[in-house]
Amino acid sequence: MPTSLADWEEALTRRFLAAAGEGVGPIRSFDICPETLAAAAGADLSAGAQAVAAFKKALLAQRGALFSALEDGFFDRRLAPDCPGCFAYLALTIFVDSQREGDGASEQFRPKLAAFLGVDRSFSRLSGVATMWKALREWLARQAKSGKPFRKLVLPEEDGWNQIGHTVRLSFPSRRDRTFLAHFFDHHPDIAADEKAMLAALRNLVDRSGTSKGLHEAFDEFYAAYQSEQRSLADHRFWKFVLSVAAARNVDMPADVALELYPDEDGLPHFRMDVVNASDRASEYATLQSAVAAIGKLGPSNLLKVAEAGYIVFKRIGTSRWSAVPRFSDCRGEVKVGLSPRLTALVGMKLGRLRPSGDWSLTNEPVSVSKVEDALRRVLAKGEPSQIISGVTVTGGVRTDHHWLGRRFLLPRVATDLGVPTIAAEGDDDGPPLTCKEIEPNLYAIRSRRPVAGAFELRSSANTAARLHFVADAFVHERQIPSNLVETPEWNDVVEMASRTEEPPTSWDAVPEALDDLLEGIYAGGRRGWSEADLIPLLERVLPADISPWDFLRSLHDSTVMRPLLRARHRGRTWILGPASLVPLRSRTRSFVVVDGCLPALQRRDFEQTVKALGGRAFRRLTSPWSAPLLGATGVAANELGARLAWPVRTATMPGRRPAAFADDPHRRLEAYRREYVWSWNAGRFTFDGSPARVRLERWVHLGERDHDVFVVSGSGRELMYVSRCAAIARAHMLLGRPMYRFERDRLHREGRDGYLPDLIAHWLRYENLAPPCALPGGGYAYPASRDQAATIARLMPRAVEAGATGRPSWEAVASARRSGFAERLIFMDGRVASSRMPFDPTERSSL
Repeated sequence: MPTSLADWEEALTRRFLAAAGEGVGPIRSFDICPETLAAAAGADLSAGAQAVAAFKKALLAQRGALFSALEDGFFDRRLAPDCPGCFAYLALTIFVDSQREGDGASEQFRPKLAAFLGVDRSFSRLSGVATMWKALREWLARQAKSGKPFRKLVLPEEDGWNQIGHTVRLSFPSRRDRTFLAHFFDHHPDIAADEKAMLAALRNLVDRSGTSKGLHEAFDEFYAAYQSEQRSLADHRFWKFVLSVAAARNVDMPADVALELYPDEDGLPHFRMDVVNASDRASEYATLQSAVAAIGKLGPSNLLKVAEAGYIVFKRIGTSRWSAVPRFSDCRGEVKVGLSPRLTALVGMKLGRLRPSGDWSLTNEPVSVSKVEDALRRVLAKGEPSQIISGVTVTGGVRTDHHWLGRRFLLPRVATDLGVPTIAAEGDDDGPPLTCKEIEPNLYAIRSRRPVAGAFELRSSANTAARLHFVADAFVHERQIPSNLVETPEWNDVVEMASRTEEPPTSWDAVPEALDDLLEGIYAGGRRGWSEADLIPLLERVLPADISPWDFLRSLHDSTVMRPLLRARHRGRTWILGPASLVPLRSRTRSFVVVDGCLPALQRRDFEQTVKALGGRAFRRLTSPWSAPLLGATGVAANELGARLAWPVRTATMPGRRPAAFADDPHRRLEAYRREYVWSWNAGRFTFDGSPARVRLERWVHLGERDHDVFVVSGSGRELMYVSRCAAIARAHMLLGRPMYRFERDRLHREGRDGYLPDLIAHWLRYENLAPPCALPGGGYAYPASRDQAATIARLMPRAVEAGATGRPSWEAVASARRSGFAERLIFMDGRVASSRMPFDPTERSSL
C-alpha cells in the first residue's frame, strides 16, 4: 500500500484522472470506495479495508496541511510530479460522501468527515473544497492542451455553491445508490431483459428515493437521451453503474451480439458470432442452425427475440458480407433472411430458392425488404423488438498495440446514433484535420488528407467522448503464434536451389499508397495471426472490385508475406506473418540477397539504412499494382547484413524431381465427418451439388465443427485425403487430366477460376525470376515463368500444367544438324543446345 500522501496523490491521479486507454471521456463523477482505493493502490479488490486505513493514515500524518486544504484551499502543488497536488484531499471528500447511507442528521457530510478522520473538529468552513475543484479543473485542462494523457473535468453547474456542492454532485455512485439499485433488482428479477420497462420503473422510483444528487442528475441525463431515441449510451456513467450492480447481483443484462454472414473462397456461407465488448475472439459456425443455438445459450440479447420467432434478417455491410439486425427498420434495399424449419414450411417459395443451413434455411439470393415483410406478415404482427443499449463503437480499422493505424485507406469507422461525431487533435499536436462522413445510417467513416498520427478526442455528444491514438506506421512487434496451430504442407519433395536467377534490379520502385497501406495494416494487425473472417474484409475494403481478395491473399502466401496454419481441433485457418529473413541468391554476374517475410515500414527503413551503411544498394521491384513488392540488395554479404539486422539467413529451396509429391493424409478417419460439399468442374469451386465426372473431389466437415475440413479425391484407385485445399484441387486436376495452368508469354496463366500451384513451387519461381505471382483483374492468377520452368512444373504436375508448344529434344537437334551437313546451325543457350530452326524443348538437357 502507498504510505505517504505523495504516494497516494500519484496513485489516485493515475487511477482516476489519467487517460490510460481508449474510450475515456470527460470526468463527470467519481466512484471512490474501498474497492476502487484498493485498485488505485495496485492491490486486490478484497483489500479495500487495508486501503482505506492506509489512505487515512497518510492524510492524518500532515493534519495541518489537510485542514488548510479543506478549509482554505491551500495545498502543495509540487506534492508529487505530474500531479495536481490537491486530488488526494478531493478524493477524501468524495469517499466520505459516498459512504453516507441517507440524509439524516447523523449522515450529514461534516459530521461524517470528522468521524472518519477521528478528529474533534466541526468543519463548519469548507470553502477550500470548492477552490480545489476549480484548481483541479484548470490543471487538467492545461495538461490536456499540452498533449498529456489526462481527462478533462466537467463540474456541475454552479448554483451559488462555495463549499461542498461540487463534491455532493460529483459523488456517484454512493453506497446508498448501490443499495437502492440492488434492492430494485431483487424485487424485479426479470426486468433487466426489457430495458425500456426497466428504465420506466426506475423513473418512478429514483425521484422518490433517498439516492444521491449524483444519481438523480446522472439518471435524468441518461433518460432524456434514451427518450430521444438514442441508444449508443453504453459508455454513459449511469449505465456503467447499472451494469456493475447487475454483475454483482448476477443479473443477466441483454448482450449486444454481432452475427455476420460471410462466404469462404467457394462462396459457401459461414457465420461469425461475437459479443460486443465481452469476448476476445469470435466464434465461427458452418451453419445458421449452430449460430442460432449459440445465440440461445447466451441468454437475453438483441437477437434472441427474433431468433425465437424463427427468423434472422441480414443487411449488407460489405461486398459479400452481411450482418444480422433485429429490426427491418435498420435495413435498406435488399436483405438475406434465415428461416427456422417452421417458417421455411410457412413461407415456401415466396422468397425464392432457399439454401439449407443445418435445420434452418437461408435465402440463396438477396430479397427486397418489402417482399420479406409481406412473407413474414404474421410473425411481424407482434411488433419488432426494441433496440438495446449499445456503445459508441470504433471499428473497421487496424490496431497496433493500443493505437490505431493511421493510414488513410484503413482509418476506422464510428458507429453511433448520437449524431455526426467530431474529432479534434489534442494538445499542441499539428495533426491533420479529421472529418466524419456518414456512409450509411448511424455509421461514419473517418477521412483525412494524409496519414494520421497523434492523440485525438472523438466526441459524439456532450456526455460521451473517447481518446483515439493514431500512429502512421505500425510498431515492430514480436510475433505470438498460438500453440494450437499446425502446419499445412502442400509439397513434400524439397531440395536446395542451385540454379542461377535473373539479374537483380537496380531501382527502388514506388508502391501505390493503397497497396502500401494494406501491407502495413496486415503487419500491424497480425501479431497473433489473422482469421480469414477478419482478414478478408480488410482486403475487400482496399482492393478494387475486380481483384479477388482470395487470390490476393494467396499471392501474399506465394510471396512469403503470410502463411496459413490450421487450428488444431478447430475449424478454419489462421494466417500468420512470414518472419523477416534473408535469402542469398546468385545470378550469372553477381551475388545478392532478397528479403522474405512481412516487413513494416520501420523495418524496411532499417533495411535500407543498413544496406547503405555496408556499401550496398537496396532495390524494390513491383511487377503489378496489386502484388507484394520484392525487396533485396546487391553489394552486401548476407551473413553480415543478417547480423546487423538480427535477421536469420535462409537457403533458397525448390521442388525435387518426384512428381505429384503432395502432402496427403492417408490415415485420416472420416467417422466424425460428413460430406458437405462437392467440387463442381463446371463452376470451378465447391458447391452443394457438384457435377458428374470420373474424378470426384469432396469436402468433408467435422460433425461437431470442432476440427478442420478434410478434402477427399476419389475415382482412380484408393481415396486420397488432404487437409490442404490447394493440394487436393491440384491432385484432382492431374487425375482427371484437366489443366489448371497454361504457359503464355513468360507466364503461367490459370485456366479456371480457382486453384494454385503448391507454395514450394511458387517460392522457387519467385526466387529464380525475382518476381512474385499476382492476382489479375477478372479472377485471373498468374506466375512469372520461363518456358523451361513451365516444362519442369509440367513434369512435376503431369496433365495439370501445360507448358505450351515444345520442339525437339536437344539430341534430335544435334542429329538433325549433322544430317543437314550442319546447314542447320546449333545454338548454345542457357547451358543447353538448341536448333536455330526449331524451338528448344526444355524438358531435356544436353550433355554437350
